[in-house]
Amino acid sequence: MPHPRPQFDTDVAGQENEETDSAFGGSIRGSETSTLDSDILRYRVENGRTYHSYAIIFWTLVLEGDLYSAPIKNPQDVLDVETGTGIWAIDVADMIPSAIVKGIDLSPIQPSWIPPNVRFEVDDYNKEREHTNRFDLIHSREILGTVPDWVQFYKKALDSRFSALRPGGWMDSTEPLIHINSIHGPVAKDHPFNIWTTQFATISEQTGLLWDVAPHLKRWMEEAGFVNVTEKVVRVAIGKWPKAQKQKELGAWNQLRLDMGFGDFTERRMRNVLNWQNDEIMILVAKIRASVQNSKEGLFMHLYHVYGQKPGE
Repeated sequence: MPHPRPQFDTDVAGQENEETDSAFGGSIRGSETSTLDSDILRYRVENGRTYHSYAIIFWTLVLEGDLYSAPIKNPQDVLDVETGTGIWAIDVADMIPSAIVKGIDLSPIQPSWIPPNVRFEVDDYNKEREHTNRFDLIHSREILGTVPDWVQFYKKALDSRFSALRPGGWMDSTEPLIHINSIHGPVAKDHPFNIWTTQFATISEQTGLLWDVAPHLKRWMEEAGFVNVTEKVVRVAIGKWPKAQKQKELGAWNQLRLDMGFGDFTERRMRNVLNWQNDEIMILVAKIRASVQNSKEGLFMHLYHVYGQKPGE
């Protein structure tokens, strides 16, 4: 049964709110990056690593300088699942020159100029393929909406026939909770983020791919057979409304990350699965970006870091 589409006021031009960080629907990239670029240079000096994008700065800040949560030092064989641009794999390779880091993805969008200890392959981690590698660490981040069966996904990481961990190796997963909250109380039912969440629930129904996965990672990992499974939940602001400097800085990076990435993330799925038209998508995205830019709303999100260990032999 088709789901009714929400009705939007299409007259969005010229609206502005003095509490937002930029004009309605416009990107905050220009206003924010001049300040945040100096922070990139500072983190490069302090941590001795090269940061390749705003997203990796955000995640590194969330993890307080680390690149993963699992309690393993200097892993020597590392797999990055759905590596995307390969940024995480490159940073791990820079951090641990003795490690061999492999990134797999369906799209060959990774750079050609990479450290010698990185290898990228076009591959689908959902397929049952044999690999000769045995990994100390398998990493995944924000792969929601791409895994048909998470328990089977984790079981593959334990199975010696596939991209498997060595006995004692670690699986490290990070996913955001897709439901956005506010310090002022429950977000209104007609809030653009709630509309977005409802539409992506429909996308899940039609594709069989789950988006609301973060709260279930620990249970799924345990069901697959991992031991020493640990869940850490971090609350992160969207915008610069927190008074504490660290949370304000995290909120600014999160705001920029969402503002720059939300359109591309949403557009393809709503067009291909829900058959939304471009103007419908643009209006919803514009309203979401306006909300992201409005620090007065006091929005925040939860990030789930879950890691588990393959039983030793």
